[in-house]
Amino acid sequence: MQLLGSCKVKNACVWCALDGKNIYIARARNACMVLEALVSPESAVKSPWKIVVLGFVFAVLAVLVAYYSGLESTGVILVGLASIAAMPLMLSMVNYDVGWYEEQRFLGSRTLARHLPIVVVLAALFLGLTIGFLAWNLALSPVEAQSVFDIQSKEVAAVAYMFQGHVLTFEQAFEKLFLHNLGVLVLITIFSIAYGAGSIAIITWNSSVIAVFLSAIARNAGGEYGLFTGLSAGILGIIPHGSFELAAYLVAALAGGVLSSGLLRRKELGGRLIIVLHDGAKLLAVGVLLLAIGAFIESNAIIFG
Repeated sequence: MQLLGSCKVKNACVWCALDGKNIYIARARNACMVLEALVSPESAVKSPWKIVVLGFVFAVLAVLVAYYSGLESTGVILVGLASIAAMPLMLSMVNYDVGWYEEQRFLGSRTLARHLPIVVVLAALFLGLTIGFLAWNLALSPVEAQSVFDIQSKEVAAVAYMFQGHVLTFEQAFEKLFLHNLGVLVLITIFSIAYGAGSIAIITWNSSVIAVFLSAIARNAGGEYGLFTGLSAGILGIIPHGSFELAAYLVAALAGGVLSSGLLRRKELGGRLIIVLHDGAKLLAVGVLLLAIGAFIESNAIIFG
């Protein structure tokens, strides 16, 4: 994908020229206000299922636009479109989290109690995006799906190749998995701190890759056992380690966003800034621990499963 023109913001709209064609992504202020009014942070915390539906809609519309755009690298375009759509929600959730403090405990920790509701909302968004991308993968023919999700298909193949004849011991598998996932976590944290809600792009990317992975398993097993059985097997296979990895990424995204928002609002927060910084650092440590647990489980599955 080649950027031929610069992006400009005018009258709350974003214009870009890609591959000689114009893409107009309407980002009107009123539309954002309607979105936030429909699903406010308070509503999202109370009813995460609304965010699942919202994420599904974002993914379906993003693929629809990318599919009919006639442009190359549709896999990149659909991730970008879904990320742009989800960014206002991500920003509102991070800002809501920074200003929300509870004295109750979760697993003995006030930090986890304060931020767990927001992590649940982000997980709901991830789930909705994954379901939307997966629905498109299964609805399209295998050839069309590989064409639309081109870069995602290459990523799935690259990850599979990483363990074909290259891993001999549990320690090697753990090291490869942990370092690979740690790199993703670091990127998410950096994007969150630098751009506030910038990590949503990486989260959306991961949801699209998982959707391609699950659809591949469903199709491969579908011929013998049926599509539903193959899909169920893929989901059950990814849940044990994937749940920890997803939690780690979401915690890192929230930690970076909290640190970024807290530093920008340091005068408003006053003495509470110390709590924000402490929570951000603590959340990052939790994220690394969750990654280690996920890598341990997945390494066992690869070597001994």
